[in-house]
Amino acid sequence: MKYVVLIPAYNEERNIGWVVRDCTKFTSEVMVVDDGSVDRTSEIAAEAGAQVLRHHTNKGKGAALISGFSELMDKDFDAVVTLDADGQHLTSEIHQLTDAFEGGIGDIIVGARMINRESMPFHRMMSNRVGEFFISRAIGTYLPDTQSGFRLYSREVINSIKLERAGFEMETELLIKASRAGFRIGSVPVTTVYPEHYRSHFRPVRDFYRISILVLKSLLQKRNITFCHSCPFCHSRESGNPGVNSSRNPDLSLRKHGTIQRN
Repeated sequence: MKYVVLIPAYNEERNIGWVVRDCTKFTSEVMVVDDGSVDRTSEIAAEAGAQVLRHHTNKGKGAALISGFSELMDKDFDAVVTLDADGQHLTSEIHQLTDAFEGGIGDIIVGARMINRESMPFHRMMSNRVGEFFISRAIGTYLPDTQSGFRLYSREVINSIKLERAGFEMETELLIKASRAGFRIGSVPVTTVYPEHYRSHFRPVRDFYRISILVLKSLLQKRNITFCHSCPFCHSRESGNPGVNSSRNPDLSLRKHGTIQRN
């Protein structure tokens, strides 16, 4: 099978070079989406062997992944492996996700960081524990780590799911919509390493709030409970950001607006 690696990055000049080089040991197809970095992330990624797409401004991890998915659809591949640019995911474990995919475990494989859960930053551990329960309920499948960015998505999933969220909640949106579309979601245990200079772009209050609202709306819809569209609690202001195959408002496409720059 053919695989590509997709890495969203924001101000990661310290780590992006060696992360890309390690990924090229697995596949020559590595793409980095620089989400408006103000450092040398794009330059270093390109020098390390990655194809680089660049947002002129910071749009969020979800927007970076959507841009990458859209661009990758022109390539020949069976699945995309996504991982973070900060070095917390071991590229040597990519094969664990691909082996699970080839073994038929699921159309989406999530690298579950249960081995070193105690080493996770407190806010990430708490959001993960809450997500473990509620997101698992929303997707109808137990998932021990719902916030891991170390994932594999089949080409069919990427080509079928319409995505709307721009931030960290986009990865939860993808799980929920894929589950509703009948795609199978599996997980495998992976090791997570938090480097000495680790810093997360996850904003505990805002991002956890957005993920919670997304999951709540999904659970209400699953139970056929109506909800309003006017209050902040039930309505997300980020619903105008279309995904890879969104036909809701194609004029807002990131690519058509020229917000992606090829390096």
